[in-house]
Amino acid sequence: MYLTGYADKFSVKPGETIKFYVSSKNSKYSAELVRVIHGDPNPKGPGFKTEHVPTDIDGEYAGYEQVLYGGSHVIVNDAASFNIEDSFTITAWIYPTMPDSGKSQAIVTKLSKDGTKGYGFFINKRGELALWLGDGNTSDCITSGRKLRKSNWYFVAASFDQPSQTLKIYQKPMGWTQASERTISEKHIDFNRIQFTEDPLYIAASIDVNGKHRKGFNGKIELPTIYKEVISIDDIDNLSIDGGQINQEHILASWDFSIGMSTQIATDIGPNGLNGKVVNLPLRAAIGHNWTGENYIAEKSPGEYGAIHFHEDDIDDAGWDTSITWNVPKDFRSGIYALKTISGDKNDHIPVFVRPLLGKPQSKIGFLLETNTYLAYGNEHVLDANEVMPTDLVPNWNQDINRDELDYLKENNLHSMYDFKVDGSGVAYQSRKIPILNIRPDFITPSRGGPHCLTADLIIADWLEEKGHEFDVFTSEDLEFDGKKLLEQYNVIILGTHPEYWTLKMLKAMSSYLANGGRMMYLGGNGLYWVTSFDPERPHVVEIRRWGGTEIWKAEPGEYYHSTTGELGGIWRKRGWPPQKIAGVGFAAQGFDVGTAYELQEDSNNSRVDFIFKGVNRDQGIIGDHPSLMLNHGAAGDEVDRLDFGLGTPPHALLLATSAGRHTKAYHHVIEEMFTTDSSQHGEVNEFVRSDVVFFETPKGGAVFSTGSINWCGVLSYDEYNNDISVITDNVVTRFALDEPLPPIPG
Repeated sequence: MYLTGYADKFSVKPGETIKFYVSSKNSKYSAELVRVIHGDPNPKGPGFKTEHVPTDIDGEYAGYEQVLYGGSHVIVNDAASFNIEDSFTITAWIYPTMPDSGKSQAIVTKLSKDGTKGYGFFINKRGELALWLGDGNTSDCITSGRKLRKSNWYFVAASFDQPSQTLKIYQKPMGWTQASERTISEKHIDFNRIQFTEDPLYIAASIDVNGKHRKGFNGKIELPTIYKEVISIDDIDNLSIDGGQINQEHILASWDFSIGMSTQIATDIGPNGLNGKVVNLPLRAAIGHNWTGENYIAEKSPGEYGAIHFHEDDIDDAGWDTSITWNVPKDFRSGIYALKTISGDKNDHIPVFVRPLLGKPQSKIGFLLETNTYLAYGNEHVLDANEVMPTDLVPNWNQDINRDELDYLKENNLHSMYDFKVDGSGVAYQSRKIPILNIRPDFITPSRGGPHCLTADLIIADWLEEKGHEFDVFTSEDLEFDGKKLLEQYNVIILGTHPEYWTLKMLKAMSSYLANGGRMMYLGGNGLYWVTSFDPERPHVVEIRRWGGTEIWKAEPGEYYHSTTGELGGIWRKRGWPPQKIAGVGFAAQGFDVGTAYELQEDSNNSRVDFIFKGVNRDQGIIGDHPSLMLNHGAAGDEVDRLDFGLGTPPHALLLATSAGRHTKAYHHVIEEMFTTDSSQHGEVNEFVRSDVVFFETPKGGAVFSTGSINWCGVLSYDEYNNDISVITDNVVTRFALDEPLPPIPG
């Protein structure tokens, strides 16, 4: 990538400061702030529309390439206790997921940058255990001679006995059927003393010549321990069956990962208190070697959750040098902006969402930019990297676009929460402090062949502006931390095209808002779906644990609870919060070939909704049968939602329109509603494969209007913004924005 970057936050208030981090292959680049009006460059729509906003950051800057250093690990600062010159033993439980990768993978290392001093316990390139020692001049090592198996728990140990000049390695797979594979290797060496180094100790990594980490471990490590003497084989055997305990005075350090699972601390339970820092978001609250399956909650049985699952492609904060700092003027207008960087014929747009100060709204309409969903899909390349969906189900997949971006993602091991780690496990965490190449206003999603997330939500922003509706913006993170007070500033809240990832605080805030006269326009599909949490220590990080829903990967058994908050993950429906309770509709089906139109239902003639259909010929019976910027045609498409009174749709809700019976075989019923396998789950035969348009009143003059379709907004700009979907949406936002209460819930 010639130009890329990120900001230290998604949203910023007037009077606050935001920092940008830019990587440029050229020695100079220019930068300016632009207001983003419409993103999708498709010539069939309004096109990519921005306008320059003069600020004090306009100008030319020195450019240089900034590098990403992925790979999760624990780093422990140097301490005199680590400077072993004589005998020692290292033990750990390990669960390697890629022992056959052909790469050296570190378990515990205390080595110098030049690689000549210290000690290191590894899996070598052949998939065998190896212990390495260096005295500053010479080095030696021993290997186990037996390859480790993938995804198998082992108790491992490595020792050096200085008086006898003997190295030993021990490995024992867990399970009584594998007892015969207990392996002990021994080697006598001509070696004096280990030369100590002042460089840090690493778990799941080693140090390189530049002081960065390398040789990342893939898999789980549990209770790594260093002893300041040689532990006998009998004692090691006892440790391997959890039946032994070594005197505390012989322990140098022992890191218990079951302590502080929601933190970045690796707690040393040894006598020296040599705590480490957990770096780059490895999976915590991971089951250990002794998980019995009797308990699924880490907090209730922490001793069974003593592992951390490390990956060589985990990443948290890129930690780049600050390139540009912008102090937002105190009178700055809320809206969607971007830092535009330009170098030669290359440019980039790093988004900035300016929200108003709390208590000082700038309009009566609040537009929630669902940045949790942007993050979940951030850097998504799952179809490009995996055969997870037959190509005939995604006929709009454009494999020729965004190749530079895809190459950058592959080169730097960047993933979305829909992708897989290098060892095949799912991505449970995502950070906004890295370059996220598809959170760009003009990004076209290859798998859909059109706009998605931010680019799709900009269709709404452009339409609101064309129709003369002033609006404020705010993000998921803003709603999480400001809650109901943020929503109560507005007469109406608009949810965008795909508001999928919600926290409990967000759900409660919206529910309370609607119970007290608030109005909501749900202009998307598959919303309020996945249980999501913010890391309390690092709010730039979100977490999910997929299970129980329509999912591209599934959390491992025993790992359904979030490490950051301790709450049960999965879909909100499994937690008593089906989307129908708030939006009136919930996820029903998905398909990615083409959208369709809606058929108006009897309820569309109810006088309660006359204001919605003002200017629309209801006698035609069809709405939304137009070209779309999303999936080419139709207002009902992509991921779609349906009404369900049994799941919480209010009994007085009106079903205004439905797409039932109009979808193709590429549309399939959601997994969570399938209880047996059969051939009747696609759009041509399954009545639940549909999008429903729903309206209902809420207490104190509030109301909800839900479209149940990601595709709805794709037709807003058709025919110069003059079409039935545009008229209906305009009617609703106009009425919902008024101070006058809507009629009460019908008796």
